[in-house]
Amino acid sequence: MLEVDRILQLKEEFILYKLEVAEGMFWLFNIKNGDSFRLNETSYYILSLFDGNGSIGKIKKCILDKYPDGDPDVVLEDFEELIKRMKKKNIFKEIRGVNNGKKKGYKARSGL
Repeated sequence: MLEVDRILQLKEEFILYKLEVAEGMFWLFNIKNGDSFRLNETSYYILSLFDGNGSIGKIKKCILDKYPDGDPDVVLEDFEELIKRMKKKNIFKEIRGVNNGKKKGYKARSGL
């Protein structure tokens, strides 16, 4: 199970590309080493949500909202499988936000 409060972003060396043709062609490119991965439209959409602004939980909600006719369990299972595969390819970096994961207003006590 993925941690819903984590925020991930595609690493800088990865770019998503959509070729506007009749059926659409979707790609993920590594601009440092030249690797490329052909995607389907759903995978492209999901990966486009990993922009460093939304948590995994928020992304899950977006996906469920986009595919309301799908079985939620199957949709989320497919989502988690895609993310696991992409993590193995090391395409994500973790974003901790402006407070580096600390709660807003938190100050460490001296002597700790």
